[in-house]
Amino acid sequence: MKIHIFYLLVIIGVISACNKENPNPPLNPDPLYKVVINNELNELQGRYAVWLSDEEGIIKAFRWIPGNDTAQIEVPQSKNSDLFDCTIARFFPFEAPGSGLRDTTITLTTYTLLAHGETINLRNLAYKQTTDLSFSLVGVNSFDSIIVADGLTFARPHSSNNYYGQYQVEHTGRIWFRVLVNSEMFWRYLYFDNITGNSLNLNDVDVNLMTQSLAHPSKIVLPFTGPWKYKVDGVVDTATLQFVPLGDLRRAPGGAEQVISALEVFEPVANEDFMPEPKPYTSFRLQVSGTSDAADGYSYYSDDFYVKLPDQLTTPVFDLEPTLLSDNRNVAVQCIGDFDLLSFNRSFSSAPLNIAWEVLAKPRIGAIVVNRLPDVPEEIERAYPPLASYQFGNTVRVRAENYTRLNNYEAVLKQRLQNTDPLWQAKGGYTGREELY
Repeated sequence: MKIHIFYLLVIIGVISACNKENPNPPLNPDPLYKVVINNELNELQGRYAVWLSDEEGIIKAFRWIPGNDTAQIEVPQSKNSDLFDCTIARFFPFEAPGSGLRDTTITLTTYTLLAHGETINLRNLAYKQTTDLSFSLVGVNSFDSIIVADGLTFARPHSSNNYYGQYQVEHTGRIWFRVLVNSEMFWRYLYFDNITGNSLNLNDVDVNLMTQSLAHPSKIVLPFTGPWKYKVDGVVDTATLQFVPLGDLRRAPGGAEQVISALEVFEPVANEDFMPEPKPYTSFRLQVSGTSDAADGYSYYSDDFYVKLPDQLTTPVFDLEPTLLSDNRNVAVQCIGDFDLLSFNRSFSSAPLNIAWEVLAKPRIGAIVVNRLPDVPEEIERAYPPLASYQFGNTVRVRAENYTRLNNYEAVLKQRLQNTDPLWQAKGGYTGREELY
């Protein structure tokens, strides 16, 4: 028995000695370049493909991405210090309403010179909900105006329909509307919180019981006179995506945009300095976009948070100058001033196919950036000839993007790859200047 115990102790000692020599044997690092795709969308939301290409556009790897799954793509005979362009393509077939015909939308995004080991998240971050709002007003002698924030008009109140209104409202849980009635010099408003249902029906709303709004509108001067779209939110909580919409009504599809040089923003409750705490909202989110009609005009974009709404929006100090558009595949631009990201956008639309291709690149201050669209995989070429021939009409929209609260191109790109926050552009303080070449 003692002999057996002796041999057992010897064996244990040998094993312990081996473990002490190499307690954590090193793992061989993967020498290949790879990118991980985290796809949280199912096949009904679109079929996805990914391919990697070099600076000449030559495809080095291609694969389809399963729905609701994680995939990775590697480049054979590569090093993890290499850089490749990564293209993500979404194919979404749908039936045009009432036509019985199937159309296909293809959306492509190319990340140029992407580093090894990056993860690209494919997910839907839409957080808005839609509610059908209907109401009838009583106590109305004369009716001047109504604004339903973020409301699409189906029926506007007037005397011939007994002041009945019907709107489809996009919101994050809060709905409000204001009316100007009975020759009064001030607006009256009605406000609803914690709305989650598909419909909200109100009967016999007495306008005399609606809250008076005596606050003057906030005026914001825009960079130029033109047709502008805008959206203003009073921010209650960005963590839970709670907002109070303050913008004008959302016009019916196809309706003309107003040609304006300034905005007038009304609030349902004044947020002035004399208001007691807590204030109705902590800050404001302002989104605006417009296109100048001048000969050297450009498209302006802005999405930002403000403690107090600004008196005016400033003109971008950065710019772009075209240098070359040799064909549908090649373009070069001169970067003027300092900004964070360069975006090249091409599009094609002809039933039954719609294509949009965006390429993201790092700008070079005071220098020329050349972009060439990568090759298209043979399997996709055969299925979609306009994409294979780069049928984009020899035009490209080039946009310079700057962010006041993000440091550089890498920080902006990281937000796009992670795709975790629907408010990342506003939190970054986004301003964009886009021109057509």
